[in-house]
Amino acid sequence: MVDALLALPATLGALVATGLLISRASKDRSLYLIAWSVTMVGLSLALAAMAIGFLFGWAGPLFRVSELGAALLAPVWLALGMIELIARYVQVRFAAWLFAVSYSVVATVILLVDPLRGSFGKSLPKPGDTYDAIPLLLVDGAHVVAVVALVACAAFTAVLASKQDREAGELLIPIALLALAGVLIVSGSRGFLPAPLAILALGAAAGLVWYGATRTIPVYADEAYDGEEPATGYDDEGYDDQGYDERGRGDRGYADAPDRGYADQAYGAAAAEQAPAAAPPAAKRGDLRFPEQQVEEPRFAEPPSPSSTVDDAVAAAAAAGAGAGRTSAACGQITVYTLLDGREEAFDRLADELVQAAIAAEPDTVIFACHEVVGAPTQRIFYQLFRDEAAFAAHRGQAHLRRFMAESRTHVLATNVIEMRLGSAKLPPLPQPRPPSAHGVPDFP
Repeated sequence: MVDALLALPATLGALVATGLLISRASKDRSLYLIAWSVTMVGLSLALAAMAIGFLFGWAGPLFRVSELGAALLAPVWLALGMIELIARYVQVRFAAWLFAVSYSVVATVILLVDPLRGSFGKSLPKPGDTYDAIPLLLVDGAHVVAVVALVACAAFTAVLASKQDREAGELLIPIALLALAGVLIVSGSRGFLPAPLAILALGAAAGLVWYGATRTIPVYADEAYDGEEPATGYDDEGYDDQGYDERGRGDRGYADAPDRGYADQAYGAAAAEQAPAAAPPAAKRGDLRFPEQQVEEPRFAEPPSPSSTVDDAVAAAAAAGAGAGRTSAACGQITVYTLLDGREEAFDRLADELVQAAIAAEPDTVIFACHEVVGAPTQRIFYQLFRDEAAFAAHRGQAHLRRFMAESRTHVLATNVIEMRLGSAKLPPLPQPRPPSAHGVPDFP
C-alpha cells in the first residue's frame, strides 16, 4: 500500500508535466522538445503501470508497459533530445534520430511479444527474473547508449562553458539536470532498487526532465508583440559588443531586390496623400520594404542631388519635417549568419515573424533587408539602417527581438556582426513620421 501511495502522486505529477511539455513542443515545434516529450510519456506510462500494479496486482501487460516506457523509450529519447539540442552538425543529429527511431521500433516489438517468465504479485517484478536474454540485452544496450550520450553531451557543454561560450554557459545547468534525470531513469528501471526508491527515482526523473526542458525554452509573454519587456531572462549583459548575442541573433528583413531601386520602392515625386492601409502586408521573401512605409503611397520630400551625403539628407529631412528636430546621423548594422544545415526554413520562419513585429512597432527603422547568398544556402546577410542612435538603441530593447534571439539560437552555427555609421551616400532624405493614425501606424509627410 505504501508503494501505491507513492506511485499515485508521482503518476499525477508526471502526467501534468507531460501535458505541459507536449503543449509547448507542439507550439514551438522544436525537435529536442518533441524527443523529451516522448521521454515524459514513457515515464508517465511506467509510473501509471506501477500504481495499478501496486494497487491491484501486477500482470504481464503492466510489466511490459513499465519496461517499455521507463527502461527503453525514456533513456533513449532523453539522450536524443540532448544531442538535438547541442549538436552543431546536421550529420550528428541525423544519425542520432536514425538510431533512436530504429532502435525504439525494433526493441518495442521484441519487448511486447517476447514470452515472460515467472508469476506476478503486488511486488515490483525484476526484469532479470521475467525477461529472457534478448529483451534484457536490448534494455542494457539502450541504457549504455543513453548514459554514454548524456555524459558526453554534459562534458562537451562544460568544456565549451569553460571557454566562455555564452550559449554553453546558459545550457550547462539544464543539461546537467537532464543528465542526472538519465541516471535516475536507468537506476529506477533496472530492478536493483526497492520499489519505493524506484518510484521516487522515476518521479524525480520526470520532474528533472520537465524542469530542465523549461530552462532551455525562452520564456516570454506568449502573444507578446505589444512592446512590453518579456520575461526572457536576458539583460544587457546578454549582448555582445555590437549589441547582439554571439549566436543566432539579428533582425530579419526582406531579400534584396536590386532590380527595384529605392526610388521605385519608397521614394519619388510627391503624390496625393492616401488613407492608411488597414493592416501591413504579409512579409514575403523576395520583397524589399521599409518598416516606416505603413500607408498606401506615402508622400516623401523631393530627393536631394546625387552629390548629397547622408548628413545632408538627414538635415534636409529635418527641415522638411516641420520642426521634428531629428538631425542625428543614420547608423546601422550588417550581420552575417551561418546557419546549421537543414535549419534554413525554421530560421526564416522565425525571422519573418520578427519583421512583422518590427514593422508594427519600430517606425524609426528605415531599412530591414535580408539577403540570401548565391551559392551558400546556409548564409543570411542582414542589412539594417536606423534613423539615429536612439532608434538603434530602442531596437535592441524590443520584445520581439529578444524573442527571436532566444528561439533562433539552435539554428545558427556562427554570427559575424559589423556595426557601421553611414558616411557619404546617395540617399533621399529620411522621411519624418507624424503621430500614429487611427489605424495605429505611423503617417508621413
